[in-house]
Amino acid sequence: MPILGSWSDDLYYIDCLAGPWESVDPALSDTSFSIAIEALRQAKRTLAQRGRNPTMRALFIEREMEAYERLAAFTSTIKDIEVATKNWNFDVSVDKVVKSVKRRRHSFPFFFIDPTGWECAAIPVIKPILQVQPGEVLINLMTSWISRFLPDSTKPFQNLLGPGYETIIELHGDEREEAIVRAYTEAVRKAGNFPYVCTMPVLKSTDEAFHFHMVYATRSAKGVEEFKRAEDDVVPFMHGIRADAKHGKTLQRTNQYSLLSPNETYIDERYSRYRSANLILAQAAVESRLKNADGPVEFDDLWADWMQFACVQDDDLQDYIQTGERRGELAVANRPPRSHKLTRGKGTTLLRLS
Repeated sequence: MPILGSWSDDLYYIDCLAGPWESVDPALSDTSFSIAIEALRQAKRTLAQRGRNPTMRALFIEREMEAYERLAAFTSTIKDIEVATKNWNFDVSVDKVVKSVKRRRHSFPFFFIDPTGWECAAIPVIKPILQVQPGEVLINLMTSWISRFLPDSTKPFQNLLGPGYETIIELHGDEREEAIVRAYTEAVRKAGNFPYVCTMPVLKSTDEAFHFHMVYATRSAKGVEEFKRAEDDVVPFMHGIRADAKHGKTLQRTNQYSLLSPNETYIDERYSRYRSANLILAQAAVESRLKNADGPVEFDDLWADWMQFACVQDDDLQDYIQTGERRGELAVANRPPRSHKLTRGKGTTLLRLS
């Protein structure tokens, strides 16, 4: 929001399935909508210091009446942000959501879609939202649930994963889950004509399995950069939480204290496997662009290809390029002076030599 507010005069945050659900704090400070309000307030303060004062708006949608009443009571106390709540069934109210965006000119909406299942994330349902320009979308995709029920022919998963999803059913374990994420990401990309769609997995607290994947669609390379910066912050935090949770589970099972700290006994398997697989895919994407190019390729384009893969970072791309240079496989032109690290927006190009 501080970045968007540097040029947009109306920032509009829309939580399409707001809840609250599983809140522990009676004041609802642990809910997604409360956290969003605080983020908007912080952005408002930051922008004011820069001499910018865009309108800050939020729309929270909730279908269940009991949850909606709690939501409405919470938002009724907010005076510094323009907040609206709607007791809508999101599945059949998408057109109303889009109309609410278009009521003001030069508005930039950020949509958050966090369904308890998968139906509300189906492409035919959210396509009008994906097509809003300008705009960005963040979706929580419940891959653990989807992977489990994918073989059930009574559920129309083609609405989620597109035609040909039946081939994914034949896969198992990691391969099935990763194929689900790739298929959904591509469906979001096509439906909204997004040049960039990034994902980030979130692990279960104690199991070596993913709970869901966050899918972020943007039309700006700067959006990719910010999402990857957030990933870089979130992943160590996630592993720290898991280390404590697994340590507590072991203590409960054995009733014996360990002399080692939770971080010293923590072992990660699923995330490491996923990162290794995506490093291979990111390298293949970059090599394909270099191989098929008629001449030098902009570093910015290679960077965008690489960074859309989950669990890989800019440092991994820098290592790949430096290794290619040492081996005589890559040539770099217009390198920033006095810097081994390549950065976007400098006109740097790469050429594959072999």
